[in-house]
Amino acid sequence: MWRWALAGATMLTAVCGAFAWDAGRLPGGGTAREAGRLPGSDAAVGTSGPGPPREARTALVVRVVDGDTLLLRIGGRRLRVRLIGVDAPETWARRDCYGAEAARALRRLVPVGSEVRVIGDREPYDHFGRRLLHLWTSRGRLVSAALVRAGFARALAIPPDTRYAPLLGAAEADARRSGAGLWRACR
Repeated sequence: MWRWALAGATMLTAVCGAFAWDAGRLPGGGTAREAGRLPGSDAAVGTSGPGPPREARTALVVRVVDGDTLLLRIGGRRLRVRLIGVDAPETWARRDCYGAEAARALRRLVPVGSEVRVIGDREPYDHFGRRLLHLWTSRGRLVSAALVRAGFARALAIPPDTRYAPLLGAAEADARRSGAGLWRACR
């Protein structure tokens, strides 16, 4: 059943999302240009989007697995975490175009040993048992927005975890238009 939901969400994002997000307006009145600059990237992007909510917890980065998965230590527990709202190219099951670059980008954003802020959305785990979380750098940058904005990942809205979907969709639309990252390299 979840496969049909994933397929439907992906199709809805691809077909309808581009029109809604193309306008570039975000919740709270901001624009897509507020999605963040990735360290070491040439992509011209604005700020990082919303900062972490007050109830976000602190975590420590243990390991970056690929462009959208990492291991975190939260409250003494080691958790395998999947970033909500993004889909980065794969690096291990199959070697997708721009997968290695996406993993390096995530390592630059949240190096091993760095402190991050995290909060969940509605679904706590994905079908692989990974904890689904939104993640911010120690400087308050929304990691998923920075990755999408610089072209290291695609926006992926899977209901009910859609808190930042408009922001990520707008960031993807801008990345596509400017040919950032995978949008230029993986045609």
